[in-house]
Amino acid sequence: MSGGGFAPAGRGVIADRAADVALEGPQPLGEGFRPYHRFDLELRGAHGARLHQRRDILRVGPVVGVLAADPNAGCFVLIRQFRLAAHLATGRGDIVELVAGCVDAGEEPEAAARRECVEEIGVAPDRLMPILSFMPTPGVTDEQAAVYLGRVDSARVPAKAGAAVETELTEPFTIPIDEALGALERGAAQNLFLIAALQWFALNRARAEHFLRTA
Repeated sequence: MSGGGFAPAGRGVIADRAADVALEGPQPLGEGFRPYHRFDLELRGAHGARLHQRRDILRVGPVVGVLAADPNAGCFVLIRQFRLAAHLATGRGDIVELVAGCVDAGEEPEAAARRECVEEIGVAPDRLMPILSFMPTPGVTDEQAAVYLGRVDSARVPAKAGAAVETELTEPFTIPIDEALGALERGAAQNLFLIAALQWFALNRARAEHFLRTA
C-alpha cells in the first residue's frame, strides 16, 4: 500500500492497560434493577486526533460464580433459573447456570461465593478455589466476575432453592461431569459463566480433580 501513512501492526501482548481518557459523568438515566448511567468521554485516536463518545453503562460491579462439584458422586451441581434477557433473545428463558450473584458492599468475594451457594443450591462448599476472572460484556456493563470451583455434597442439595428476599427461584440439579463436558462440546450451553467454567475444567481437569479430592 502506498501513501496514506500506512503502518503495519506490531507484536502485542495479552494484557489490559490503563487508557488515556477524559470522562464526564456519570449522569443517572435510571435506577431500576441495576443503575443505568451515561458518560461522555474523550479518547486519543490515530495521529493525535481526539475521539468523542457517549456511552450508557449498566452498573453491576463485582459478581461471583461457583462451579459446584461433588467428587464422590462425580457430578456438578448446576441450576435452572428464569432470565428475561434470554427469554427475549432466544425464547428459552429457563436457562442453565452456575451458582452466581453480586458481591455485597463490604463483602469479600469468597464469602459472597459461599453465601450464593447456600441461597441457590441450599448447601455451602467446604472448599473453594479461584479459577477465572473476566468481564462478560465490557461494552455495556461494568460487571466483573470472579469464578470459583467449589466442593459440595450433592446429596444435600434440595430440588428448589433461591433467596426469598430477592424473589428468586432456582432449581438445582446434578449432572455427571463427563455429560456436562459433552454438552459443552455440543454447544448446548448459552450462559457465558457456565461455558467458561466448564472449559476451564476441561482444560485443567487433573488439577481440578486433585483439588476436589484433597482434604
